[in-house]
Amino acid sequence: MKLFLLVLCVPVAAVALYNARLEYRKHGKLTLFGLLLVCLMLFVPNVLIDYATAYKAPATPVEYFGVALAIVGLALCFAGVFAFRSLSKVLCLDAGTLAQSGPYRWGRNPQYVGWVLFLFGFCLTDWSWWCLGALAVVASGLHLLVLIEEEHLHRVFGERYDRFYRETPRYLGWGKR
Repeated sequence: MKLFLLVLCVPVAAVALYNARLEYRKHGKLTLFGLLLVCLMLFVPNVLIDYATAYKAPATPVEYFGVALAIVGLALCFAGVFAFRSLSKVLCLDAGTLAQSGPYRWGRNPQYVGWVLFLFGFCLTDWSWWCLGALAVVASGLHLLVLIEEEHLHRVFGERYDRFYRETPRYLGWGKR
């Protein structure tokens, strides 16, 4: 079952990313179907992580560090989401306004960085190749989604986004052009 879920992650991510690019280009936003596909891309690997791990109290320093990292990652993810101030924008159903406050002062994608940190912390609490494989799929998928979203944001916000793009790192200090 673990191998099936890990293999399933790749085509799910490919279809979700292909569809997201098409929908951003055609509609300027995701449709509900596109949102569902992106959610599947993010959560199919999480099912694998959940399936591959057994919940237990941390017992080693690495596991405690993993819990702390997961909490920090989740907090960063939520801070990025709350900075949007719009549920339809969070769900990629509306472009809204360009978020440049809160955690967006330090990086253009704090919600995705937070999600990857959360999953990595989770992986540290139950070190397994399955968890690492799922994390690699999610991180790769999110990076490709960021590239698609950057193209879309450039079309929507023009020079304002270009300035933000030049001045703000992609991943909280990483990925600056």
